[in-house]
Amino acid sequence: MRAFMNFAQRLRPSRKSRFVRVAAVLLTVAGCGAPEATTTREGGDRSTAALSGKVVVDGSSTVFRISKAAQIAFAKEEKSRIKVNVGSHGTGGGFGRYLEGEVDIVDASREAKPEEEARAKEKGFEWTRFVIGYDGITIAVNPKNTFAKGITVAQLARLFEPGSRLSTWKDLDASWPDRKIILYSPDNDSGTYDFFCEAILKQPEHRQDLQASPDDNMLVKGIAGDIDGLGYFGYAYYAANKDKLRALPVQDGPDAKPVMPTQETILDRSYTPLARPLYIYVKNSALQRPEVKEFVAFYLTHNEALAKKAGYVPPTTADMQANQAALGGK
Repeated sequence: MRAFMNFAQRLRPSRKSRFVRVAAVLLTVAGCGAPEATTTREGGDRSTAALSGKVVVDGSSTVFRISKAAQIAFAKEEKSRIKVNVGSHGTGGGFGRYLEGEVDIVDASREAKPEEEARAKEKGFEWTRFVIGYDGITIAVNPKNTFAKGITVAQLARLFEPGSRLSTWKDLDASWPDRKIILYSPDNDSGTYDFFCEAILKQPEHRQDLQASPDDNMLVKGIAGDIDGLGYFGYAYYAANKDKLRALPVQDGPDAKPVMPTQETILDRSYTPLARPLYIYVKNSALQRPEVKEFVAFYLTHNEALAKKAGYVPPTTADMQANQAALGGK
């Protein structure tokens, strides 16, 4: 410091004064350190931008669309260092990873099975379930199929039951062509597969001699490219591909009217029996980590817009109030 001041004294007065002022500023900044973090929207003493860490989400390919929208919006709006990874290995796959301690949040297109609940309890893994939207499993055919105007639950059961010998359209309806039906379905890790089997067949499995995929986009591609294709998946995948597919109205009973899957019929449950709620299951211990709670809070705050963006029916006002109450209690 003494050498620095001797050098400053040798400068001409004008240069000396300017140099000393600059030096004073630099010394002040060096002594003060980094600026204080701003407060969060909850009024805390940390900033979202200051948070870091990783949040792992996996599960349903149906719910994936909502969680992916949440991941993108969170990264854009929060500008934090929190890294959110969203996978799509089916509801069963998501719960499987959860029970191995690998994920914080499970995307689920069905409720947890009793055996999943039991295994979680054995491991001491407690979770909180949030309703984040509604879906209607859509029965889709190729748009060049002009003869099938609708399908009954009984026809679906005959077509998909284990060991079914039905193979042609004529087998389903005598007025339809004698051409082979090419069936497409999610794989058996999918919550959509589980829900469909229970809703239509009242049992956990359906026939396996079909084109199965964990990727709903591949099912869409298959049906769109096959004039005799028929398959099922979440409503949002149909809504995003209406130019490539045609949805069949579903008739639940001989005296019932065929009902198309729409935002309205899904929410009022008149699209029966294939309308269903969608969930995220969040590990309670993970919610104690600031980065996880920050992401979940963002997700639930923007849930209505995220569900709409993903192509699903948003949760009701009552659902969103219950979600906030549940989160506030953690």
